[in-house]
Amino acid sequence: MSLVGPITVKYACYHCSHCGHGYQPWCESLRLERGALTPGAEELSSLAGVLGSFAEGAERVLRKMSGLHLSESTIERTTEAAGERVAKRLESGNALGPREEWAWQKDARGRRCAYVSLDATGVRQQGPGGSRTDGKMAYVAMVYNARSEHDSTRPPPRQVRYLSGL
Repeated sequence: MSLVGPITVKYACYHCSHCGHGYQPWCESLRLERGALTPGAEELSSLAGVLGSFAEGAERVLRKMSGLHLSESTIERTTEAAGERVAKRLESGNALGPREEWAWQKDARGRRCAYVSLDATGVRQQGPGGSRTDGKMAYVAMVYNARSEHDSTRPPPRQVRYLSGL
């Protein structure tokens, strides 16, 4: 499934006569080895899955963002798989981007300063068999380098990092 709907991909599959494992270079080049969604469809599905319930992500958010019609369980599996990949990278010490030094803006006294923001929103939950259950709060924290009126230099774009969780 792609962002423009279902597509058919034909590819060759090569097998090793010694170990019996298959190799599909075309699928790997297209990053299709993880499942039935293209990377773009996978990313939008994951984003839809974190904006509310998986059902709402499938029924409202994803359809509005792209016109795709995927099931709630597909949104759930895709979102959880993306979260697991991010968690593995963080646990292994890998950052989610290249390491870079930030040229922090200065305050009125000439001291470097960072800006921190925190926000929360309620996330509805559904218990087994459609029963009621308590909701959760989704939190998003942000550290960023804002333009300061006391510093004439302009910070580079996109100097922001986010952290979220339930």
